[in-house]
Amino acid sequence: MQTVLKIIKENSKNLNSEFKRLFHGRGKCFEGFEDITVDSINNILFVQVYKEIGYKDKLLSALQEYIKTSPHDTLLFKSRYDNKLEVVSGKLEEENFAVENGMKFLLDFTNQNIGYFGDMKNGRAFVESVAEGKKVLNLFAYSCGFSLFAKRGGASRVINVDMSKGALARGMKNHTINGLAKGVSYWHLDILKSFPKLKREAPYDIIILDPPTFQRGSFEIEKDYEKIVKKLPSLLAEDGLVISALNTPYLDYGFLDDLYKKHTDFVKIKEIEPVREYCNKEPKEGLKIAVYRG
Repeated sequence: MQTVLKIIKENSKNLNSEFKRLFHGRGKCFEGFEDITVDSINNILFVQVYKEIGYKDKLLSALQEYIKTSPHDTLLFKSRYDNKLEVVSGKLEEENFAVENGMKFLLDFTNQNIGYFGDMKNGRAFVESVAEGKKVLNLFAYSCGFSLFAKRGGASRVINVDMSKGALARGMKNHTINGLAKGVSYWHLDILKSFPKLKREAPYDIIILDPPTFQRGSFEIEKDYEKIVKKLPSLLAEDGLVISALNTPYLDYGFLDDLYKKHTDFVKIKEIEPVREYCNKEPKEGLKIAVYRG
């Protein structure tokens, strides 16, 4: 337990309202603690476990001691394997937000995924830096984080596409909360079945491709990623950019590069490192973000 607390304290320097991962056991960097993560979300210390752990009581006791001298007044414990949430101490407000570079993401701690993925922060910052005046297609938009930063970066239009009505509704709320609602569309579509509609709005200056690793009955990364890459040349503007993400421990950048070489003449210009706190013992096991130019 001392290992966990040591890393948390090291990562707790200069905490503010911004989201920060304090302990990333999922990166397999800390033997014996591979199934826990700990996040700082404003005044909330948020603990997640991905399977039953025998040291839960010791962990929570240590963290309750830690928050006596930290900026947190609420401790949440979530078991991802059965999606149960426990307010260990403090109070959970009706509305809660993750803040990233001043942008607010509305959260729902009762959902399996709470509405925000912190490891993509550097990818979103890159999109903001290149979005001025651009038309953006955001595929697998989820809660529309890329769209928020594209709009703040000056994008002329952003089209968010996702199969989940609930995710798009959350994305719409995020844009309203941040005062970025103008020039944003939300399309509830199965992407693999909707290329004709996507093509009617083409070309796009920036295409963001951030699919889930697996969604039963709708998307399997090893089978379906290729289907989308094949269509990108018909959607991307000349000299446009594709930000292509891969979040599975079983595939590396070579998987992406092979797909783009096989089906496009795009050139990879950049790999974007994930946030430092998302430590991964093997780099291929973490988030991969590649930027290709058409």
